[in-house]
Amino acid sequence: MARSVDWAEFLRFEQEQGQIFLRDYRMVLLSAYALGALRRELIETVGWDRARGLLKRFGYAAGLADSLALKDQLPDSTTAALLEYGPQLHALEGVVKTVQMSAGADAAQEGAYLVEGFWENSYEAEQHLALFGPSQVPVCWTLAGYASGHATAVSGEKTYLIETGCRAMGHERCSYIADSEQQLARQYPREKGDYQASHLPQVLDDLSATIARQQRQLRHKDRTIVQLQAQLGPSQEGLVGESRAWRQAIELARRVAPVDSTVLLLGESGTGKELVARDIQRHSRRADGPMVPVNCSTLPETLQEAELFGYAKGAFTGATAASPGLFASADGGTLFLDEIGDLTLQAQTKLLRALQEGEIKPIGEAQARRVDVRFIAATHRDLEAMVAAGSFRQDLFFRLNVISLELPPLRQRDNDALLLAEYFAAHFAAKFDKKVKRLSALAKRALAAYAWPGNVRELEHALERAVILADGPLIDLIDLPPKIGQTFDPEALDKMRERAQQEEQMRLFQAELAQWTTEKERLQKALEFAAGNRLQAAAMLGMSRTTLWRKLKKWGLE
Repeated sequence: MARSVDWAEFLRFEQEQGQIFLRDYRMVLLSAYALGALRRELIETVGWDRARGLLKRFGYAAGLADSLALKDQLPDSTTAALLEYGPQLHALEGVVKTVQMSAGADAAQEGAYLVEGFWENSYEAEQHLALFGPSQVPVCWTLAGYASGHATAVSGEKTYLIETGCRAMGHERCSYIADSEQQLARQYPREKGDYQASHLPQVLDDLSATIARQQRQLRHKDRTIVQLQAQLGPSQEGLVGESRAWRQAIELARRVAPVDSTVLLLGESGTGKELVARDIQRHSRRADGPMVPVNCSTLPETLQEAELFGYAKGAFTGATAASPGLFASADGGTLFLDEIGDLTLQAQTKLLRALQEGEIKPIGEAQARRVDVRFIAATHRDLEAMVAAGSFRQDLFFRLNVISLELPPLRQRDNDALLLAEYFAAHFAAKFDKKVKRLSALAKRALAAYAWPGNVRELEHALERAVILADGPLIDLIDLPPKIGQTFDPEALDKMRERAQQEEQMRLFQAELAQWTTEKERLQKALEFAAGNRLQAAAMLGMSRTTLWRKLKKWGLE
């Protein structure tokens, strides 16, 4: 076994030069979040399979480079030691902790692999879960590539490491096997292809074909959208929902839109306040002007005034250039301040003056400036309670509360959750080039029964996940986040699954009914679709069980 090396002793930080070295080997610190963003960009741009190959080859190059550096920096190390130093270096880089369970002669028994082990704290599984949710296949592609490249360089024999279990799949930890290409090629034929660089002209041809296919799909979807807009009427314009509570809120928003009055949007997080604010602006006399949205909760308290009202050059430390501020940026248009309850009292005071006088005074300037802004505010907080507690100015509340509009939570919007789910499913199917066309009956029941504490935003994320995980044209309950399926007790869920299967069989049967021309054929197919269940077959044919029995007897099918 190789000696344990304190790699931290070899690290050298040259901050002034912007360099980090492991002895003489140049290193770079990267954010796990940035690598996760790269993964998402690759998957969405070139597709799942190509992204997997690219990331494996990226990891392979990193493992190869590290192994060469280790040989150069520690020339007296044995092959066995170098094989262990690679995982140690990976741990130093903050990528993963590697635990090896078997190797070499101990694993040489028939049916065993050369190396078996597992990973703990994989950054890759962590990022994949955060971006895409649970996966049906292992996702630690760069880790597998790194280990394959490192082992190949050290041993001199083409070696593959294959992930067999993954935290992204719900396993307790990520597990792997490793062996020579010769041993694994037959059982895992895809591995060799993942490590072969794609021929660029072929990639471009494939991408061109994909773009052409997507353009055809978009043209079809455009026609569908036009048809839906014609059915829904001009009042929709992107605001999906038919419940009475939602329609009343939108109708009130449309009534106040043409008048330059301040509007206060109230409602829980995720109910669509910014969407409604944009709709008000779109139907106002300022539709051609700028729409400047800002979430006050993202503004540091010390910079709220500077961000809202602007500042002169040199007004404070770090003000190396003048900034007009958000009010000035919205001049001639609409300024939307979301989460206005998060403003400090000092910022509230200046905001009140801007609303009353129609002018702002940037920090560091002596003269006030006139601004022509339509103002819309929003919050999920109880502003009246904040006024009573002294954390929100009463006069500002009165100034904002000219027209207040309460947006209903999704749980109070009747069947709007299903309309929105179908809308998001179509949107993400087009975005990810998936063949998803509809929701199963069981998925619809689960979506309708769930309380949606995160409202439309939570629903949107749930459908994004479902479209990514869906295998085929149907989104089923298993594709939705697990907590949505927990709406039902196990017994009720089993009954609903059975009912959903029957409904799906009925739909498939009805779709193919026209091709069976004789009564005997229809009877035979109904029994086949119903797996011999005569009661279900009778329902599919729209007749009583007695009538079905009589017809079966007539044709000798009883």
